[in-house]
Amino acid sequence: MKKKSKTKKLTPQNYKDMWGERGPYSQVRLCEETRILDDSISRIFLVVEAEINPFTFEYIKKNRSNFLNDIPVLQLLDHAKYRDEYGYVVGVGEVELEDEESRQFARKQTDMVTQALIRMHKFIIEEFCLQKESKFGVITDDVLANKNFVWNEATGRVEMIDEELWGNETLISSPTGIENNKMRFFIVLAFKKSFDFKDKSTIKFAKTLKTISTRLEVEIEDISAFHKYVRITALIPFDIAPAQFIESVLGECVVGKNPIFQKDYFVTNVKKPTQEQIMSFLAQLPLDKDSKMDME
Repeated sequence: MKKKSKTKKLTPQNYKDMWGERGPYSQVRLCEETRILDDSISRIFLVVEAEINPFTFEYIKKNRSNFLNDIPVLQLLDHAKYRDEYGYVVGVGEVELEDEESRQFARKQTDMVTQALIRMHKFIIEEFCLQKESKFGVITDDVLANKNFVWNEATGRVEMIDEELWGNETLISSPTGIENNKMRFFIVLAFKKSFDFKDKSTIKFAKTLKTISTRLEVEIEDISAFHKYVRITALIPFDIAPAQFIESVLGECVVGKNPIFQKDYFVTNVKKPTQEQIMSFLAQLPLDKDSKMDME
């Protein structure tokens, strides 16, 4: 008679090394790399890079035999290097930005490594039974002044969460939540240093944001305008790259021939950026240079 296999247990350190509160979290970055020679820009490259949480990488490396026919996963295991708080980092592709074909190559590499990471995550989820239920809703308790709480499977208790991040329909599947099958992102756009954000530009920004969000089925939850920047909270569909939405807004927010925003931007789906983080981002901006920053 065969014994029933026991569910494998995870320690608090395992959850910490997994980066997610109740499951594995990794990330893929597609960014522009501007190379400067002497006093001018020499070339611009599109660079694809993955950051894999330590627990997933190390566990799958020990169980490599389960992925013998999965070439992309094997390549990640063979080439990723450990970099402290960034986990296991691996370059997935690099191409000089010249035309649409180079963008397509970079997107193809991004999609390839994203799917490989999803397969790795699924292996961990199934191995440790991390998703016995597909959805976990937010608990609202009227007795406690409408504070929001969520069940933390890692600690085995209910914990309070930041009220600005969640609504009653939020599902806990990403650091800042998912609603309507869309992931929540916080985006900071920096005004051109010489640009005056008044009547015409305000109307242009509002119309552009509405047009593009409708076209890409992005839901805008909140917009806050300040002296130097605009902060947007948006729900972006899984099949839309955040950069596609943001760069569409940046590219079309033009009054006459003058862009409203700089091309550098700050985007994160980890948590709502603090004022200190935003000020640090703004302080690092070059003087109206056409470069891009994707900070997590």
